Amino acid sequence: MAKKTKAKRANPAEIAHAEMLYCEKKWTPEAISNELGRDIKTVYSWRDKGNWEVTRELFDTGPVQLKKLLLTEAVRIAKGEARTDEAGNAIKPLDADSLSKVMKAYDYMSKKAGPEIVRDVFIEFDNYIVTIDPKIANEFTKYHKMFLQHRINLES
Repeated sequence: MAKKTKAKRANPAEIAHAEMLYCEKKWTPEAISNELGRDIKTVYSWRDKGNWEVTRELFDTGPVQLKKLLLTEAVRIAKGEARTDEAGNAIKPLDADSLSKVMKAYDYMSKKAGPEIVRDVFIEFDNYIVTIDPKIANEFTKYHKMFLQHRINLES
């Protein structure tokens, strides 16, 4: 558990990291507070000001749902059918080309090793090394934390 500090000013990278933990990893504000050494009220404030709940909902709609939408639209176009809502009213067709470009960008971004992926890999690695040589694992962990902070700072 990280030591909590009161006067430490947050940088945008730290808030972005907290948002990622909340939205993508589904961490609780309490867990984020402990991880970052921040007061729980600070994390709740970041969440509310940043509207993280909306972003969290977006992460529930992943590439599988979007690809399904693309395929559904492709079949509809191939059949020459009009796009309609649940009530049968005509609605504007999806711009499949634009949606495809967005999906390509999403796929590219999801393959980037951000701080959250680096952290997860380091944790797995450290847990493995501790079974071999706890002393070396402790030394590695120190450098892993330093590197992770470096990656977070690069994101800002």
